[in-house]
Amino acid sequence: MNLSKKFEELILKQLESFGCSMGVTNLVMYLASAKQGTKASFEMIGQWPQIDRLLTSIEDDPSLKVSSPNRRWYPLQENDILLGVLRVETDLKGENWPVSLDSRLKALSISLAKCVSIELERQNKNEEINYLKNQVNTIIHQLRNPLAAIRTYAKLLIKRLGSDDDSIEIVERLIIEQKQINQYMDSFAQLNSPVKLPLEIGEERLLLPPNLDNKKVITVKSLLSPILKRGKANADLENRVWTEPTLWPDWTITPLKAKYAVIAEIVANLLENAFRYAQKDAEIGLKITSNGLCIFDDGKKITKNENEKIFEKGFRGSAAKKKGGTGVGLFLARKLAKQIGGKLRLLEKNSVDVTEELKNLKKKNIFYLELPIKELNA
Repeated sequence: MNLSKKFEELILKQLESFGCSMGVTNLVMYLASAKQGTKASFEMIGQWPQIDRLLTSIEDDPSLKVSSPNRRWYPLQENDILLGVLRVETDLKGENWPVSLDSRLKALSISLAKCVSIELERQNKNEEINYLKNQVNTIIHQLRNPLAAIRTYAKLLIKRLGSDDDSIEIVERLIIEQKQINQYMDSFAQLNSPVKLPLEIGEERLLLPPNLDNKKVITVKSLLSPILKRGKANADLENRVWTEPTLWPDWTITPLKAKYAVIAEIVANLLENAFRYAQKDAEIGLKITSNGLCIFDDGKKITKNENEKIFEKGFRGSAAKKKGGTGVGLFLARKLAKQIGGKLRLLEKNSVDVTEELKNLKKKNIFYLELPIKELNA
């Protein structure tokens, strides 16, 4: 049985804490073990006092087959399942053990049984995780071939299109999306390797896989470019007006520290919400300021009493009632913004903190992601 070191240490601590008590001379714990089609056996996994010798099963110790008034066996049981036994040896004379000693040993056996149950559950979860990892690896492997084929066919299509620049641009965007999917798959593949995830990000992630490649140079522009291209494609498909920056200030093209890669997650989430909830003819876009990013739409204005509620976990605004969603996107986006030292809020028309750069942005809904500009750069 493949037991964890922590489990073995815990069992020894439990046995040691009871030792030298009320005439007890030896405590030995056995786990039930049985392979399919074979007779169950009990394997020794811990003892007090510890002896430098190989641990043996009950079947391999002939002395245990002889009854003794100084020995008792306590079952380690979870509901109706026998998980193991606790063997107790004493130097007491006679068969009558003190009631207090028997009660304490029964309590110890219950505690040990719970430890075994938790360890078995841990093993089962590990097996499930390993199985799922193998399945993910298989899927990733199977997906790489058709993705490579799509790229090949797209390049052939570009050659056949000749001078049709508008069509070529669409195919080139398709190649960019194919490359993006490949990057996501690489990130998932790396999850099978030991990875220290950034715990400060919290228990949940948004739309993109974790930024596992900390050596890759990233900038705000490199993070947002594929998202903006995707936004333009969606806007073209829906015949929307789409606005994106043409000038990129210095802070957007300077290398970022790895933890700020989540800016892409926040922006992707806000744009996805805009496309999902704004009317089909509403303009959508992104504007860069000296202190952050604005994601806006000219759809139906979010009501004043919902300005803060939309950032609460599980809350869904009036515009979202008849559409899909979970009500956690904006909650998580603000949470991520806060964790990187930024702020995410929905600007009001007469808000006192609206900068000069934004006063001329006459849009109905403006989400402002204010960033710690001086701290962004690597």
